[in-house]
Amino acid sequence: MSIQLPADLEANIRRRVEQGQFHDEAEVVREAIRLLDERDSELNVLRAKIRVGLDQLDRGEGIEMTPEAWDELDREVEERLTANRSSKPIGL
Repeated sequence: MSIQLPADLEANIRRRVEQGQFHDEAEVVREAIRLLDERDSELNVLRAKIRVGLDQLDRGEGIEMTPEAWDELDREVEERLTANRSSKPIGL
């Protein structure tokens, strides 16, 4: 396959290779496609979770979002973020 890239994209790819981030231009493209695939996968997971939530609401399983419920949700999110930060190796 052969494609024609706009000059700015071509320069961006070449710069990354010249800086040593990638071995060659094809490696840059492979990484870009890998990241797009990863993003698509994450979006599909998010859509599935949203569907579960909407189905729960349709069944009347929702809760009223009072100030107290928001506070509890904030606490849970902060706990998860803190746990995720401490479980990742330094430098990532």
